[in-house]
Parts: sequence; structure tokens; C-alpha cells
Amino acid sequence: MFSISANITGYFLRRLPQHLLTIGLVLAVLACPDPIAAQDLGRVSGYLRDGGSGEPLRYANVVLEGTGLGAASDVHGRYLIMDIPPGNYRLKVMMLGYATEAQELVMTPGADLRLDLELAVEAISTEGVTVTAERVRFEQVVEVSRVNLSLREIKATPALMEADLFRTLQLMPGVRATNDFSSALVVRGGSPDENLILLDGIEVYNPFHLGGIFSTFNTDALAEAEFMAGGFPSPYGNRNSSVLEITSKEGNSKGGRFFKNSQLGRYWNLSQAQGEISLLSSKLLLEGPILNGSWMLAWRRTYYDQLANLYYWYKDQDPLGSYYFRDLHGKVIYNFSPTDRLILATYQGRDFAFIEVDEDESDVGVNLNWGNTTRSAQWRHVPNSRFVSVLSLANTRYDWDLNVGITQRDTLAGETSTDIIQTVELRDWTLKERLDWFVNANHTITTGFELKALSMGILQQFGDITFIDQEQNPYILSAFLQDRWELNPRLSVQPGLRLSKYELHNQLYLEPRMGFKFMVTDDLALKGSWGIYKQFLFTNSSEDAILNFVDFWLPVPKANRAQSAQHFIVGLEQWIGAGFYTSLEAYYKPYDNILDTNPRNDPAREDDDFIEGTATAYGIELLIKKSTGRLSGWLGYTYARLEKEVDFNNDGEIVWADGERYSPKYDQPHTLNVVAAYRLTKKNSFGLTVSLSSGQPYTPVWGKTYTQSGMGDFLNPYADLQTIPGRKNSARIPTYFRLDVSWTRDVRWFWVDGKFKLQVINATNHFNTLIYFWDHSRSPSEVTAVGMFPFLPSLSWEFQL
Repeated sequence: MFSISANITGYFLRRLPQHLLTIGLVLAVLACPDPIAAQDLGRVSGYLRDGGSGEPLRYANVVLEGTGLGAASDVHGRYLIMDIPPGNYRLKVMMLGYATEAQELVMTPGADLRLDLELAVEAISTEGVTVTAERVRFEQVVEVSRVNLSLREIKATPALMEADLFRTLQLMPGVRATNDFSSALVVRGGSPDENLILLDGIEVYNPFHLGGIFSTFNTDALAEAEFMAGGFPSPYGNRNSSVLEITSKEGNSKGGRFFKNSQLGRYWNLSQAQGEISLLSSKLLLEGPILNGSWMLAWRRTYYDQLANLYYWYKDQDPLGSYYFRDLHGKVIYNFSPTDRLILATYQGRDFAFIEVDEDESDVGVNLNWGNTTRSAQWRHVPNSRFVSVLSLANTRYDWDLNVGITQRDTLAGETSTDIIQTVELRDWTLKERLDWFVNANHTITTGFELKALSMGILQQFGDITFIDQEQNPYILSAFLQDRWELNPRLSVQPGLRLSKYELHNQLYLEPRMGFKFMVTDDLALKGSWGIYKQFLFTNSSEDAILNFVDFWLPVPKANRAQSAQHFIVGLEQWIGAGFYTSLEAYYKPYDNILDTNPRNDPAREDDDFIEGTATAYGIELLIKKSTGRLSGWLGYTYARLEKEVDFNNDGEIVWADGERYSPKYDQPHTLNVVAAYRLTKKNSFGLTVSLSSGQPYTPVWGKTYTQSGMGDFLNPYADLQTIPGRKNSARIPTYFRLDVSWTRDVRWFWVDGKFKLQVINATNHFNTLIYFWDHSRSPSEVTAVGMFPFLPSLSWEFQL
């Protein structure tokens, strides 16, 4: 009887958060008052824009003077103040760096006013304005583990050759890089494929160039990046770790410069052109207005191939190979009316590599190209202040094409040719709807759906022989519901629920979420979050890879459960003042199921390619950030642990000595990052980045032994030596340290305003170990350590027309 009661009690306690969330969500919806009951109360809404460019003003503060009523503009620049009694008011808009704007309002009973405003840029704000976007987010945002990065912060951070969003995010608490050669994000122990990367709401599957050294996004085209390291709400799904939502510029819709006095200028014009020339690449950004809208086009290309061609021309040799990548990012916005907007966007990023080796008896040519292409159409409909509807249709394609041509010559047989072909392709058609219903000042309900139709294929051929030709076409249908409920001026909760149907599994997945925020004082907030997360797509990539040129995205097989994790997060945020705040968070992230490659799979079976396991990640993160003033930046410290359990030999037991309970490569207990930007004078600015972290785990070598060579000497078949490995990941490489610096000076060259930038990566030339190589042919065996980035300076020039 006792065991039965204990089992029932345990079952209930394990599901207690889900039960409480379901009850809370129902109560939240039921608690929404009838809008008609408050028919005398009015509303005012509108869009805030930069008076010089027309870009949205995000997180500006909007208040009705003399009242406690106010709001903040969102990422689209939209604000909404609700429950306004009839009367006369003065609406005031404030944002640091802009002149304060004020308008007189007359609110009649039940009025629903629309007031769009433009703010003029001002070097020194008047009227003592100290309201920053960071302060507004501190007051308004419920979600925990959220960080926003502006273009200014990204560009102020020293980086390899050019500013890089992903490299900047790797300096935030809870985020790590696998090594210097990778810009992939490891967030709170999760592998890079557990991160949802969205560009203007559209998913990008492999956002990297050159095996991960550079990210695919041209920073000049970006307006802002919002990063959620955990606890993300129900509108986001199919990932277990984090969400990165990138918003690109809308395009400068003001001041068309070239065709003002022509008929063409009414329909299309160019407002601004800016670019950058560095040792790595050249970039160009064009912006301008169109009739009732705006456009933006960003282009980037590296010139490794051109430098290589110049070198071989000088040497009077045939090129052995070449490599370059290019990006194209475009956006067109058309406003049909004040309530309807159409956004068309495209992104194309592609890498090209070629290697050719000519010998007397054979020639080998290798052609590689891979990349992402996205196309989307988004209709934003705002019929009134109560509702905002966003309907989007998007197509994303990621593909990898490898062609190896081998030509062999023989005096008797003549010349023969063989082609080795490998093609990997992922196509994603996504239809998505999101509806925000602003019920009243205390309730905002968000609901919607997402339908993904996927096509995933792999083809491998050797000459006329096809080894692999697979294609899968699963779909994922999800629906979500969320309520942001302000219980009182100090306490807000955000219950949510996501339902997902994955075609290969005969079940409906429930993913409840819950977040809360309690204002202990006006400047101190207590936040928390809990949620269940499911992931139905993953990559078959080794975590030990140094460069990851191709991601083999796969659907979770029918024979395996979906990858699953829970997030338990609690934190404190303290506003110190003058754009200065700090946060302290603790998280616990148990993985109920992960998938790993099965080392003992049977090639004759299709259901044992992967084995299931579990993992546990937990940690504490500290962030101290200053976003205004001559000195800005942040300090971030992370203590984090990660452990996996996988039954590799499939004997039903997890044995520590067999390496079945181990710390993965991503387990680095201590990480400290300091990022600072200092404006010395009007023309001179300096940047500094210091990174210090524990070394990564690796599998040590315990010894060597003779082994049968297979293709060796017939008389001495045991001539080869092989490594005797120790326990999996039971040792660590030395501590990692790197210091990067930058200097930026405003210049005017060739009658063009711009910035000259000098950056130095690893200014102290500290040796950071990447990997060890053992040479067993020597006695005793010798080990060689291969390092990461050495002292690496770079120059660039930004210009603006």
C-alpha cells in the first residue's frame, strides 16, 4: 500500500507544474473582463520612427503626463496605452539620443486613437531624459534569460576581420564557443543544433561560412538581435536550448537623394549607401524609399580566391584551389494602408571551394558549394489597437554539393574517369500565423499556429554505383496559446502552452510553459521560468569536430522519441541607474532524452542508427552591463556543468569506467568575459575583450600497442601502433585565455566620411590548445599540441555616402 501511494504521489509531483500551468492558463483566460464592460475607457496607439531614416524606434518610453499610464514601443516601433478615462492629456515620448516629442490628446468615451510620431536625432537629449531602451525592457519584459544586442554594441566588440553577431553572443553569460575556429553557439550545455535562429521570423538552418569561422549575417543590415538563452515562451518551439531572433533594417525611407525631381523618384529612390573594405571581404548596404514603403539590399563577398589567383600569377603557377563566400540580403516593405503592410524578404548565402591536384598518373578535382536560401512574404494586419495579426509564408533551403572527379592515366588502359558525388538538401516550407490580442492593460493573449512541410534528402554516388539515396518528407504542425497577465503593478505571470504533432510519431506533444516577474522594488526584479521543450530535427555532427562544413539535418526517426528537455530558471535583475544594470540567474536543465550515434548499429537494420540517452546541465550566470556613456560594455561570469549518460554498448547499464557517463566537450565549469568600449574623443574609440575559461575535456592517451596493420607487410602483420585511450573525456586541456583590442578613428578619405579600424585578435599571442597529436613511431612517443588563433591583426575601412 505504501509503495502504491508513493508512486501515485511521485507521479503527481512530477506533473505538478503542468497541472498548475493548465489551471493558471484557464483562470487567466477566464479572468479577462468583457471589453464592453469598460467601454468608456479609451486607447491610443501608433508607431514611433526615427525622423532621419524612418527606422522603427524600439523600446521608447511613451507616457501620459500626470497619470500612471504609459507603455513601451515594441521591436516594430508600435506602442499601445490602454484603459484611458475620458479627458485631455499630454502624450510624451522619450528616448535617449532623441528629442522629446509631445502631443495634446482629447480622449472621448471609448475612443481608439492612432498617433504615429517621428523623433529627431539629438546628440544631447533635453529635459533631463535618461530613459534608455535597457530601462524600458527592464520594466516591461517578463521573460527571463533575455539579452538584446544593438548594432552599436556588435560593432564595438573586437572581432576577427569584421564585426560578427555570433562572435559577440559568445561573450555573453551561458554561451560558449567550441573553439576559435567556430562561431557556433553552445548555450547552457546544448549543442549548436538546439538553437533556433530566426532572421525576420524565418528559420535559418546553417548560419555559418567556412566551416563555422564566420556567421552568415552581414551586420550592417541588422537593426537588433534578441537572444533568449532559455525559458523562451510558447510561440517558439522545435528547439531545446535557445532562440536568436534577428531583426534586419527596414531601409531608409527618408530623403531620397538621387531622383527627387524626376518621376522615377516617386516610385524608387536611394537614400543611403554604406560599405566596408577589410582584409577579409567587401560589404555594401543600399537603402531607400519606394512608393508607400522602403527597401534595403546588403551584399558581401570575400576575396580569398582573388588573392590566391594573384599569388599564383606572381609565381607563374596554376592555382591549386580557391575559396570564397558571398551573401545577399534584400527586403522590400509596402504599406497598402495604415493598417496593412506587406514585407518581402530574401537571403542567399553561399560558399564555393575548388581544389585541383595534378600528378603524372592521375588528376583529382574537388568542387564544393553549400549554403542557405530563404524567401518570405509577410502580411502584417492591424485592424485596430486591440489586434495585431502577422501571417507569413516562407521557404528555406539548405544544401551541400560535393563533386570529386578522379582521372587516371595508364599507358595500356588509357584514361579513365570516375565521379564521386554527395548531395545533402533540406527544404522547409513554413506557414505561420501569430495573433496578439490586447484585451486590456492587464491581459495580452497571444495565439497562433505553425505548419512546417519538410523535404530532407541525402545522395551518395561512386561512379555508376549509388550507395545512399534517401528522402524523407515529414511535417510538423504546432499551435500555441499564451497570456501575459499583470496580476498587480508588481507581479506579472505568463502561462503558455504549445501543442505539436510530428508526422513520424503517433502522439500529440504538449509543451507547457510558465514565466513570472515580481518587482521587489522599482529597481529590483525577481524572475523565473519553467517549461517543457521538444525537438524533432537534429544534426548528425560530431561534437569533437573542429570545423563543421556540412550539417546533416535529420528528422527524429520513427523508432526514437523526440529529444526533450525541461528548463528551470530563477533570477534577479537589479537596475543600478544611468544605463547600468546587473542580473544573476541560476538554471537547471535536465534532458529527458537525447540522441547519439550508435557505435554498434547493424547496417542491415534501419531502426538502430541512433541510441537514446539523458543529460543534465546546471549553472549560475552573472551579468553586469552598462549601455550608455563614454564607457560601455559588460562583464559576464558563468559557472556551468554538463554531464551525459548514454548506454553505448546497449547492455542496460550506465558504466562510468566505460565512458557511458561523461562530461562532453562543452563542459567548461568557469568562464569569465569582459567586453569594454571607450570613446576617448569625438574621433577615437577603443575596444577591449578579455576571455578566460576552463579547458575543454578530452580523452587522454594511456599508452600504445601493436596492432594488425591489415594492408601492411605480409611478413610482419603487427607492424602498426595504435593508441590505448583513457576514459572518455577524463582530462582537460589547459585554461583558455585571449585578449582582443581594437581602435576606431573617424576619418574623411577621398571626400567620403568613414571609419578606419585596427583590430588585433589574441594581442598577447597566448597559446591556446586546440588538439593533441601523438606520434607513436618515436620512442618514447611524442605529443604535439596544435593551437588556435595566434596574434592576428586586421585593418578595415567603413564608409558612408
